[in-house]
Amino acid sequence: MTPAGPPGSDNSRNLILAVVISMIILFAYEFFISGPQQRARLAEERAKAQVAQSQKSATPSAPAQAAPVIVPREVALARSARVPFATDSIDGSISLEGARFDDLSLRKYFDAVGSKTEVTLLKPQDVRGAFDAFFGWEDTNGAAPIGARTPWTAADGARLAVGSPITLTTTTDDGLKVTRTIAIDDKYVFTITDVVTNTSGAERTLRPFATVRRTGLPPDFVPNQIVHQGMLGVFGPKLLLNESTYQKAQKHAKDKAGGKILEDQRLIAARGEGGWLGFSDHYWLAALVPPQKTATGAGETIDAWFDARPGDPAAAAQTDNFRAAYRGAPRAIAPGQSVTYTQHFFAGPKKVSVLSDYEKALNIPSFDKAVDWGFLWFLTRPIFWLLDHFGAWFGNFGLAILGVTVVVKLLLFPLVNRSYEAMSKLKLLQPKMKEIQDRYASDPQRQQQEMIKLYQSEKVNPVAGCLPILAQIPIFYALYKTLTVTIEMRHAPFFGWIHDLSAKDPTAWVNLFGLLPFDAHVVTSLPIVGGLFAIGIWPILYGVTMWGVQSLSPPAPDPVQRQIFAVLPIVFVFLFASFAAGLVIYWTWSNTLSILQQYVIMRRNGVDTEFDKLWRKLRGQPSGAT
Repeated sequence: MTPAGPPGSDNSRNLILAVVISMIILFAYEFFISGPQQRARLAEERAKAQVAQSQKSATPSAPAQAAPVIVPREVALARSARVPFATDSIDGSISLEGARFDDLSLRKYFDAVGSKTEVTLLKPQDVRGAFDAFFGWEDTNGAAPIGARTPWTAADGARLAVGSPITLTTTTDDGLKVTRTIAIDDKYVFTITDVVTNTSGAERTLRPFATVRRTGLPPDFVPNQIVHQGMLGVFGPKLLLNESTYQKAQKHAKDKAGGKILEDQRLIAARGEGGWLGFSDHYWLAALVPPQKTATGAGETIDAWFDARPGDPAAAAQTDNFRAAYRGAPRAIAPGQSVTYTQHFFAGPKKVSVLSDYEKALNIPSFDKAVDWGFLWFLTRPIFWLLDHFGAWFGNFGLAILGVTVVVKLLLFPLVNRSYEAMSKLKLLQPKMKEIQDRYASDPQRQQQEMIKLYQSEKVNPVAGCLPILAQIPIFYALYKTLTVTIEMRHAPFFGWIHDLSAKDPTAWVNLFGLLPFDAHVVTSLPIVGGLFAIGIWPILYGVTMWGVQSLSPPAPDPVQRQIFAVLPIVFVFLFASFAAGLVIYWTWSNTLSILQQYVIMRRNGVDTEFDKLWRKLRGQPSGAT
């Protein structure tokens, strides 16, 4: 008969079982439900796009009022005259219909490791994942606005480049002339300066506005609770961070379509001076930047908002329309007079150094909050600072992760050292604890009393071993979040087979990690069971180090607990198989350092560890030999 554990062991066992079962459920849900659903959704959207394209090809004479269909990007770009631009960082073109920024690629970022296909950020309307921005003017008396469909003209052969701005012009039938100058810097910001002249015989009152809009979800969108994706910005009377996920925006659009809310009701709306707002993808940002406060003057008072509109039911690919927009203050323009208005537009990567430079140069408030630092910002920001500097020093972001791990270990050393000493004493007390358990197996209350006396007489704190684990939980989460949200790790190589630290380990045990002559992807991509084979080298190394840490820790008093702990390394191998390689490398290295530290402390306290027993066994020495 198995001896009963001390009082409270049932609660501990239930807690551990709940944790393990939760992990298994999360793992199963990811591989068996969420993953297949995501693939099915993407396949359905691709099928819709193909059907829409075939319908477009079959009916070339469709009437002008027919709902638009999805077309290839090249077809959409050819529908309007354009002014090209190119710098070392971005390239693309500006449509002369609405002076829209709807064609922009990032020259320093690519779709995949080894690919030469640039990341395309902005796309014209009628393309799947349409994403653009435009700037205009509206008359407070209700006259037709200068907006997304307004025709503009440019000089023949005009081309936008660093140090060579372009000039666009448009004239309305009711007596307005707008001369727009667009400049571009060597990174990711456009400067838009409008001179609006009233050529009519009456005073006009106009308001500037700007809109960045997206049709449907990003093509590569994957829900992620760690990093914010959707609309965000810093605006309002106190310039606070406002954000809305795509999921909330979709519900908002659905409520509009169902009549649950008013058509003009918005997700978020606020008035204040200055700020910025736009769309944040996992790694990319498109943001509107109105005039800001300066030391010598106030900023532009803007009405800013996020909104979502339901898709056209008649469209071949019905998708919601998401918008981030603002209106500036009204301006009265007398006949023959002009007003000048300057604003900016950012379209590029959420690289912290770039955002910080623009925050200072253009006085943009909290622009680096485009990176989702989270509620543990007081940890994620310092961790990123260390990673960034170590990456520059070592020339390798993977080595930076190892360096940060060492720093974390040094910071926690006093606490961990005391904890490991307490665990060493518990290891030495195992025979006495076992004796008490056997002696009072039928009297749990007396067993607990004797255990407490033993702890007091030996001056041992049985919960001291948990303290470093509790201390590392927020640090682990902060590092996990930092590695997930910051672009600096994207496509960053390590050594050996790891070519992208932001992706999971590409190896798999099913082909002996590349030794067998077949592509493991053929097996790992299988539905339902594929995830069982997608276990790489680094997750397995993590499991080994986790077992090593457990081997040096005092065994659980309850047999069921010991069995559960024995299974945990295997569970975590499967769980970590889907994590970014950079995170798995961090935790494996952290465990390795813990094993070394714990082993030294235990040997110093005279504890005979499982490693010592294994080493003697391998050398053929008797059990008690040293």
